[in-house]
Amino acid sequence: MKNIISLILLSTSLLVSCGKDEKSSKSNSGVIRTPALEEQAAEGSYRAILRPFNNHLSGFLPTGVAEIKISGDSVQVKTLLDDDARVVHIQSIHQGTACPTIINDTNKDGLIDIAEAGVVSGKVFISLDGNLNSEEEGAGLYPFGGDFTYVENASLSKFESDAKARTGQGLNLSGRVVLIHGVNGATQLPDSVATIGTFNRQASIPIACGILKREL
Repeated sequence: MKNIISLILLSTSLLVSCGKDEKSSKSNSGVIRTPALEEQAAEGSYRAILRPFNNHLSGFLPTGVAEIKISGDSVQVKTLLDDDARVVHIQSIHQGTACPTIINDTNKDGLIDIAEAGVVSGKVFISLDGNLNSEEEGAGLYPFGGDFTYVENASLSKFESDAKARTGQGLNLSGRVVLIHGVNGATQLPDSVATIGTFNRQASIPIACGILKREL
């Protein structure tokens, strides 16, 4: 009889213990593993379909794609844009996880400027400029449209360490926002349109956006 009671108590203890472990595991996964902050894989491919907005400025629908491929210590970033504006296109990966929509036009001027877009797309994470190994060395060197193709290669370790030094965040590409900017310099824009740095309104206004998704 004592043996039977001992077995029952042991079984109950094991069941309670298992239940606690399972609950803890679920809690940990809920806190640590989120789609936007998923741990960076050593290798893989990411792709964002770039869809237009503010397109009524030129009457053209700029569409394209952004692709990032990681293999070993090599990173290749490729962006393509079907665009008729023969201007420099600022482009960058942002820390946020959503593209702006017309509801982000808070000043109601009919346009989503760079400041309004930043509310949902977040601050710049990586500038897709002339040197992906260093934010400083490639600053200001962006692709020229129309119909541009941008291809740049970098060391994964340099690419990641440069981004982390500036933002305090790991690479975590899945779910990040890609923004493309720039319309013809002769385009009339209201004074309500915000800009950044030394860029004029035409250069800084966003025209296309996409969300990076892991493919492999």
